[in-house]
Amino acid sequence: MTGTTPLTGRAVSRRGLLAGFGVLGTLGALSLAGCATSAPGGSAKGAATDTESINFYGNALGEDAQKAAWQAVIDGWQRQTGKKIKPVVFPYDQASTQLALAAKTGDFDGVGQGPWQVLVPTGILADVSDLAATMDLPGTSVDSFRINGKLYFIPINASGIGLVCDGRIADEVGLSDSMTVEDFATALEKIKKQDPKVIPYAAVTENPDLKDAVHWMWGWGSPVVTDSLRCTIGDAPSVAAITWYKGLQDAGLTKAGVNRSDARILFAQGQTAMYDDAPLADSFVRTNGGSAALQAAIRPLRRPAYRTVPSANRFWGSGLFCSAGEGEQTSKDFINYVATNVSAATALYQESSLAPADAKVAAQVPGLNKDAFQSAFRTAVADHSRASAWDALASSAEIDTAIGQGVAGILAGQSGVQSGLNALRKTVQGILAQNS
Repeated sequence: MTGTTPLTGRAVSRRGLLAGFGVLGTLGALSLAGCATSAPGGSAKGAATDTESINFYGNALGEDAQKAAWQAVIDGWQRQTGKKIKPVVFPYDQASTQLALAAKTGDFDGVGQGPWQVLVPTGILADVSDLAATMDLPGTSVDSFRINGKLYFIPINASGIGLVCDGRIADEVGLSDSMTVEDFATALEKIKKQDPKVIPYAAVTENPDLKDAVHWMWGWGSPVVTDSLRCTIGDAPSVAAITWYKGLQDAGLTKAGVNRSDARILFAQGQTAMYDDAPLADSFVRTNGGSAALQAAIRPLRRPAYRTVPSANRFWGSGLFCSAGEGEQTSKDFINYVATNVSAATALYQESSLAPADAKVAAQVPGLNKDAFQSAFRTAVADHSRASAWDALASSAEIDTAIGQGVAGILAGQSGVQSGLNALRKTVQGILAQNS
């Protein structure tokens, strides 16, 4: 997902794990205008067949942080099946362009890692619902990826953007997984009272990460964008949510001008009790010089709920997709291997610090059951994560940017909440209209 989520240090690079989301805006015109009207690969899919080799498109084998793990996975599958993987490696920032061009020329044939959304209009992707049905994947995430009943993307990692906190402080002030938003705000006030120098919650208050506002608007009951691609920003729930979010900043419980990178450093240095991040948050404590005590104390926290509305996190993580027709069965076999083979899952976990999305597989990965942070992240965050309606569009990043800019203006006092969200709705609806 989103372009400003994680990754540094020993773990997979940020770019490497932005497999499904984040860079689509730059390609919107090409992917939709170019591919939707000319898709040789999509027009001649035919029946699903087995082949002796398939292509593997993506950046994983081209990045030092991921290469060893993915090569081990590929080697394992090739030994098991006697078949071959032909890597088609391109830089992360060219993924959308390269995938769209491959689709346009009819060359996309195999498994892909990256912005699958750009290929949906071409009709060349295989429905992988049958694969998902055999796995123990978080239902909320998988269901949110379906387009007209079809699933084109298998999430590989249990992930999402969730709250992470210093467990020592959480215990002192009563932060827990069953909080209401009122309980949450009260706990933040206690933190501020205990130590005024600590930022209770280093929430993102600056773009490019202010797409985090979506979590909270969902939490108040606003769809933000409906499945029929109607933007609801500016409705009563979204206004209430952003009013509350701005209220935290006005009360000094969050801080203006904080982006995700800032928040990681503030947390590692003990200057904040909590922030939002992906499951690599524990590794960021280490890479940003956090103390051993903090490394032991960091824990995920379920997002607090408003009244009876279920809280939700935005999905973020890697996954795989494949072309339909010739070689489809072989491609699906490889995806299934990556997602469910314990050796493959272990290699990816040990190299990337990310747990498998399939809960049954995760239970068999050596050491994972002793990784308290990763285990808790699955239940507190990943199991309550879902994609947004616009994550299936090539304009996903453009919409995220617009939301971030609109909310940033409100937090900066450049507009009122209602008027600012009304203007934002028009902007987002305009982008949606260009992609409908």
